[in-house]
Amino acid sequence: MRFGQGWLGLVLFVVMRPVLGALLLCFGTYSTAQSIVPGAQLPSWAEQMWLTLSHSSNLQLSTRLNPCMWRGDFNGDGRADLALLVTQMGSKKEGIAFLLQGSKPLVVGAGTDFGNGGDDFSWMDLCYVEDRGPKHGNYQGQSVSLQSDGLVVAKESSASALIYLLKGKL
Repeated sequence: MRFGQGWLGLVLFVVMRPVLGALLLCFGTYSTAQSIVPGAQLPSWAEQMWLTLSHSSNLQLSTRLNPCMWRGDFNGDGRADLALLVTQMGSKKEGIAFLLQGSKPLVVGAGTDFGNGGDDFSWMDLCYVEDRGPKHGNYQGQSVSLQSDGLVVAKESSASALIYLLKGKL
């Protein structure tokens, strides 16, 4: 009886080994096929702007959050802009880079102080675009009416903030 079990084990090993190898190869290829190359996802108008900003400010795109890019009309000119999650390479501090069509890009965090958000947005675990319009949140007892889209940054079950441009400035 033992000889039969050993023989069966050997047969299963010989037969299953290539199958296991193929499965590992498939899953290994599958996981690498899903990796994100954020720079390749930028629209053509944003590519050069991002390259210039990333080199001058020592920034790299971060994929820590999904999504790591948000589209909205952040400067209110009627054209789509981008907000990117970025990391300052020297300090490893995180922030958001706003690529604005027809305007200079803006960076908050990533080593640049930004009010209560500080100079490192690594605390953030949620971010989404808030559409323009009336009655957004509350600032010093008054509702905010957005003339352009804003970006909500938040720590889940904790604090949140609405980042928006007012007359082209943060």
